[in-house]
Amino acid sequence: MLDPVLANQFIEKVKKYTDYNINIMNEKGIIIASRTESRIGTFHEIAYRIIHSDEDEVIVNKSNQYVGVKEGVNVAFCYKNKKMGVIGITGEPSIVHPISLIVRMSMETMLEYEIYKEERYRRRNMKEQFLNHILYGENITVEELKDYAKQLNLQEELIRIPILISFGEKSNLAEKILSGIRENQFASKQDIMSVTRNNCIIIFKHFKGELLDLMQTYKLFIGESISRILQYLKTNDIDYKLYFGTFQNNFAHYRMSYLHCRWIFDNIKSEKNSYFFYDYLDEYFHALLPLTELDGVFSVFKDQFDKKFIENYLEIVNALNTTDYNLFEGSKLIHIHRNTMVYRLDKLKEILGLNPLTKHQEREFMTELYYYLSKTKNISL
Repeated sequence: MLDPVLANQFIEKVKKYTDYNINIMNEKGIIIASRTESRIGTFHEIAYRIIHSDEDEVIVNKSNQYVGVKEGVNVAFCYKNKKMGVIGITGEPSIVHPISLIVRMSMETMLEYEIYKEERYRRRNMKEQFLNHILYGENITVEELKDYAKQLNLQEELIRIPILISFGEKSNLAEKILSGIRENQFASKQDIMSVTRNNCIIIFKHFKGELLDLMQTYKLFIGESISRILQYLKTNDIDYKLYFGTFQNNFAHYRMSYLHCRWIFDNIKSEKNSYFFYDYLDEYFHALLPLTELDGVFSVFKDQFDKKFIENYLEIVNALNTTDYNLFEGSKLIHIHRNTMVYRLDKLKEILGLNPLTKHQEREFMTELYYYLSKTKNISL
């Protein structure tokens, strides 16, 4: 149905360039916009005839009389070969006929653009509803998600990874930033984007190709795929941090994948700009383990240690875990000489009777003990 608001907007634009009276009629033959306001709402016989016949144009002379019709030219305008309405221009037909063709072309161009904007807005709203159901909809079924995806032409089998973008002090600009990303076409049609409830942007970025082919270089691959978005943020002087969740190809698992992003956001603090969930699997799984479980295994050992031992243990084992037990790199990390690192580690080995450098199971024990001591001292892992 032709929107009267759109028709009146068109009349307002056209009357800047011509003094001829122009009427716009809908599919019922009713004048819905006109330079002569008194004619709005009246029936136009010729317009009704054009809409409901094979005729695209009717010229009215002084000699022929029709209901609600004055001398002039009446032409149909279309969208995708469907008649949407009729434009009538009052005046001497031989003079206004060329004008009517130009006005029709202008109307069809404007109509096409407005419908395109409306469809894009509708699709965007549906995408946001779809993503909102994924992130927060506790009662949504897999079948309902698939129905949304079908309407949006989203392919479920594609590999996607969630990217959570936070903006610190500029979090109130998240909606504006997302609009800029969309308007500049920095994302593909298979990407799913929205603003979260805590004013971050979430993008489920899709990838072509096989997952196993991506694993060795996936960080670089992801960086390249969002390079235009990052350049946009830098150009606009927007501080940001990126949190990457887990790869998925099943809509039912997208919520968990988003929660992986949220877990990094809430629990991993550093000066870095990018955080990949797969780099923090140990921390994540330890966070899921109840402290009571660790208590049952390690509390008896903690009772044997004084404060000085625990502080030394946490610093040394954390440095070694971070550097995969490379003594040189571990010593650099905590700003001590390598020989000092060896000495302090030897003290731990002597007290515990364990050698994490040569025995994998004993290294695992020391690592788990480290997490327990960290938790009980409220030290971030």
